[in-house]
Amino acid sequence: MPVPPQFFKIANLTIGSLCLIASVSQLTYILSNFNAFLLAIFGIVLSTPIVVLEFNIPSNLYRYASFYFSFLGRGVVYILISFLLGFGGVFKILTSLLTFLLGVVYTVFEFLPQIEEPANFRGEGSPIAVEGDDDDII
Repeated sequence: MPVPPQFFKIANLTIGSLCLIASVSQLTYILSNFNAFLLAIFGIVLSTPIVVLEFNIPSNLYRYASFYFSFLGRGVVYILISFLLGFGGVFKILTSLLTFLLGVVYTVFEFLPQIEEPANFRGEGSPIAVEGDDDDII
């Protein structure tokens, strides 16, 4: 059963937005728990590209952060973000749980050949298929 491309867009926008909101709300810990504040900064830095990639693909992002362009890479990033957001109230805990579960799902999708990558998982200038004709490159 193929997964519709709208699922990936909705899932990425939802998780990216929730993680950004949770990270920004975690910035209030600057005085009481400076470690949680620093983790919120990392959460913002890792969550922002998730939302941005649904609208456009920055030209250098594929070169410097290619893990956003595969199911395995994005799944590991989602799991990492879920650990970064584990401080605070019920909203942050639920966001962390949803992000962790989607990270596990994306990691499993990497190993299922019948699941096709969405269009925004291909960087600008990268081939659509992995097994392209690279024999002509010198």
